[in-house]
Amino acid sequence: MKQPSTDKQVLSKGFNRLLSSLPFFFAGPVLIYVGAGHDHPIIFLMPGIAFCILAIYLAFSGLMTIMDSMFKSNKKR
Repeated sequence: MKQPSTDKQVLSKGFNRLLSSLPFFFAGPVLIYVGAGHDHPIIFLMPGIAFCILAIYLAFSGLMTIMDSMFKSNKKR
C-alpha cells in the first residue's frame, strides 16, 4: 500500500501563514505594554489586542493547513 505524499503547495501555504503570524506575536504584547503606561491607553490597547487575536488566528490556521497537507484532508484552505 502506497503512502500518500505531502501536498507541497498546501504545506508552503501553511508555513507562510505561520511566518506571517510572528510579527503579530511580538507587536501585540508590545503595544499592550506601551498602552498600560500611557495616559490614553485605548490608542495602544485596542490595536494590541487586535494584533494578539490576529496572531493566534494566523498560527492556528497555519497549523491546520499544515496538518491538512500531511494527512490529505479534502478541505480547501
